[in-house]
Amino acid sequence: MNSDILAQIKAIQNNENLKDEQEVIIRAIQNYSKKTNFDSPQQQNSFEDEISNTTFDGHIEMEKIRNTLQHVASENLIKKLPQHEIYKMPDAGMIHRFHTKILPVKFSLMCLSKMIIEQESTWIDLNEFKDYALNSAKFFIKKFDSSSIQNKFKIYTGFPISKLNNSKSDNYSYLSYARSSKRFTEQFVGRKLRIKDPQKELDVQMGGALFEMGLIKAKSEIGDELHNSKKIYVTLSENGKEFVSYKNELIDFIYNVQANQPSSIFSQQEREFYFKKILPEFEFEHIFVKLLLEHKQIEHTSKIRDLFKKEFFTFCENKFDDVKFLNTLQEEAVRIRSNTIMGRLMEFGIFTKEPKFKSGPYTRNHFVHDLSDLRENEREN
Repeated sequence: MNSDILAQIKAIQNNENLKDEQEVIIRAIQNYSKKTNFDSPQQQNSFEDEISNTTFDGHIEMEKIRNTLQHVASENLIKKLPQHEIYKMPDAGMIHRFHTKILPVKFSLMCLSKMIIEQESTWIDLNEFKDYALNSAKFFIKKFDSSSIQNKFKIYTGFPISKLNNSKSDNYSYLSYARSSKRFTEQFVGRKLRIKDPQKELDVQMGGALFEMGLIKAKSEIGDELHNSKKIYVTLSENGKEFVSYKNELIDFIYNVQANQPSSIFSQQEREFYFKKILPEFEFEHIFVKLLLEHKQIEHTSKIRDLFKKEFFTFCENKFDDVKFLNTLQEEAVRIRSNTIMGRLMEFGIFTKEPKFKSGPYTRNHFVHDLSDLRENEREN
């Protein structure tokens, strides 16, 4: 085989975290097969019509969820790893930088809830969940594109591309389509982690926004006795049940569950949940967000970056014995992480920025004092 092709296969194996060269080739064949299903508008429309009948429909009956999840077994539960063990030390104590927004998290959680109801099962196969959530997300974005609020909210980040871009070349269009699908399922829905430590290689570990945020539980069971392979099953955690119980007016509007247009992406209940239940799972980000909330206005992204760097260095020096990595922490890494944290706060309407100004100023909204009071009450208790 040509040496250039071998080098490309090796690069793909490393970049995609695949087991070996054979898995790269199998994945390439699968992707090519999928591509042929989208070579014509008729085939793509047929596929979209099919998934519209087998995906999330916007309706969740919480009473059925509560009844089904009354008794959740605790055997073989997968333990959540600290962020710096899943990723690297520059991600310590933070929501991962690829988990850019929370709406894809909320939507995926609603999909899992629907599957629990439809299957009348406590535990859902992770791979089935990934397929269901992916198709549902594509259909959701397609419905959003044709809605009356399409220009009112920016929600695309984190969601998969819903259709091929006919203005681009076939290869480029399909590659973007495939990458966005993989990013959504792996980063938001969940994935099995590959353990590099030989002493832990038999352990099953999991990553992804839903699991890392404590919104789902996961367990492993033998799926193939012949090869001793383990499958992952997931269900809602107590926090997950609470988060999914809060209405999301934007999602409800897209699915015609409510007639009134939403005024924001998230409700006040959802904002409070984020501050009370999700942020405390990430020690540094929790500290940094409270620091940002002390500012009524932040003039420029450089200010956010400087605050982040100072606080993160202090956090790591107090938390870890070995902080040599701080000496090589690049400014670009600081910029990406600090901007991503601010981006999530803007998604919740905590801060706003005029679209015509790329780098600020960022203005704290008037209702945020309620959230600040909430944090103070928690510290007192």
